Amino acid sequence: MHVYAMALEKGGVGKTSISVNLAAAFARLDLRVLLIDLDAQRHASRWLGVDTEALTVEDSFLGVAVQHRQLADCIRPTAEGIDVVPGHKELVALPDVLNRSMGGGIYVLKKALQGLAETGRVYDIVLLDLAPARGPVLATALAAATRCVAPVQAADLVLQSLRDLAESIVQAQEFNPQLRGLSVLRNNYTPRAALDRVYDQALGEGYSPALLQTIIPPRAIIRLASGAQQSVFSYRGPDDTAVREAFLKVTEELLVLDGVPSS
Repeated sequence: MHVYAMALEKGGVGKTSISVNLAAAFARLDLRVLLIDLDAQRHASRWLGVDTEALTVEDSFLGVAVQHRQLADCIRPTAEGIDVVPGHKELVALPDVLNRSMGGGIYVLKKALQGLAETGRVYDIVLLDLAPARGPVLATALAAATRCVAPVQAADLVLQSLRDLAESIVQAQEFNPQLRGLSVLRNNYTPRAALDRVYDQALGEGYSPALLQTIIPPRAIIRLASGAQQSVFSYRGPDDTAVREAFLKVTEELLVLDGVPSS
């Protein structure tokens, strides 16, 4: 099971759009995919058509962290072929809940994922959609992850956020040897744009080994698909083929990095 934590302290870089559409891309490869929404904003859950207003707080990861509920009991299927542990607005309390738990709740998610197999739920890919913050939720996610993927855009705070995230990953590897490291994904990037070229140079200088080759281009279809509560693989719109190919290439890169050659 590959567990990808989609993380960066800087907001607005497209973590949720990457999480949802990567999940859909993995599903198109006939892989069993689970997306866990750990963000109180619940955008990933809503994007995938989950009515979060109809759910109780126990249906989210808080039910696992507070009431020791089985993770399998929180899972909801979606039309995209992706299973989801939905978010809830009360997830804003998750950092405090983890801080009050033994050991900072560092292994709560890891143990919950290990327990899935005992309930007959077996997944090839798990994606963790995180809020833009450091702290106990990120630490818990990194304790369970096999790789951290950081979507980035050309913005001044991105490089500092990447440095902070890289430090967190090094610390997490001390107690999670399965965490292979960081992969940086350029999102909403135009390689020929002057500003993006400047940031590309800085990224190449600081994170060349971690930089994924595939770039997600700025395309309206991603925003339109979100409004339709569909992935780019289900939504039909302008440039849909190019965007789908980009997401599939990212999945192939990740699978090769993690020792699963693409077909």
